[in-house]
Amino acid sequence: MKTYRIKQIAKMTGLSKEVLRVWEKRFRLISPKRGPNRYRLYSEEDLNILKYLVKEIELGQSIGELASLGKDEILARMNSEELKETVDKTEDETYTTDPLIKDLEQCLTPLDQSAFKERLREIIALLPFEEVFKRVLIPLQIRVGELWFDGKVGIAVEHYVTTQVKQKLFAVMDMMGMQNGPKVIIACPPWELHEIGAQMVAYHCSGLGCQAILLGANLPLEDLIHFCTGTKPDALVLSFTSPLGEAKSRVFFAEIANHILPLCPVVAGGQGIAQRENYIENKNIKIIKTLPDLDTFINNLIASS
Repeated sequence: MKTYRIKQIAKMTGLSKEVLRVWEKRFRLISPKRGPNRYRLYSEEDLNILKYLVKEIELGQSIGELASLGKDEILARMNSEELKETVDKTEDETYTTDPLIKDLEQCLTPLDQSAFKERLREIIALLPFEEVFKRVLIPLQIRVGELWFDGKVGIAVEHYVTTQVKQKLFAVMDMMGMQNGPKVIIACPPWELHEIGAQMVAYHCSGLGCQAILLGANLPLEDLIHFCTGTKPDALVLSFTSPLGEAKSRVFFAEIANHILPLCPVVAGGQGIAQRENYIENKNIKIIKTLPDLDTFINNLIASS
């Protein structure tokens, strides 16, 4: 049976180790076992319960209210929601049957660096890069994240694949040269350490003819505001990978609305903004969920410039 250490659980749920320990002691909804060295070992069920709790808290429930339901009722509610999501999940996972992704995946378990690089090089040589981007690079990142989550690859392999994807994107963007279209800044919030999503957005915006300015991950808010004030962009695109809590989102987006929206339109995307969409859109910040959504936004931007 798959088990997880507390560090892995903290990363996958967005909860701190301290909160995990307090919830375990106070609410008793999870019961991690102890390994020979006394480390906590969380089960798949523990992980799923914690992820469900985080989602419900972000929707407005308190941990006390949820704990009062009891573990059996929480599991019953989780199973009910899982049945509702089955069809959508099946549609979203069609990329796992793509032979190109399967070939690359075989080079990762275990990692065969030479084979992976050669196979990726062959794909890029055979297909237009725009097709490689949509059919291979984006699904590959998703698939590797799933493999890591399932314990089939380590974090080092995930980082290796991310580095390879970055190199391909930057190489193609360099070949594009400077575009003459609208000036679009792409950035991540201060707490976000993953920038591959932002890099993919930067490439896509460049391909549509924008002057894409990628500021990357972990950017302090005051620096983002200062840069936008001086640069006067035509749009700001924000990329969120890590879960976004309510308190953090209110502070961040209030500052964005006050200081950057008067300068240019702002859009936000990524899995980290799940459950925060209504609040973000109430600040007149548009949500981008898919590449077609981004295409529509950029094309409208180009038409109005």
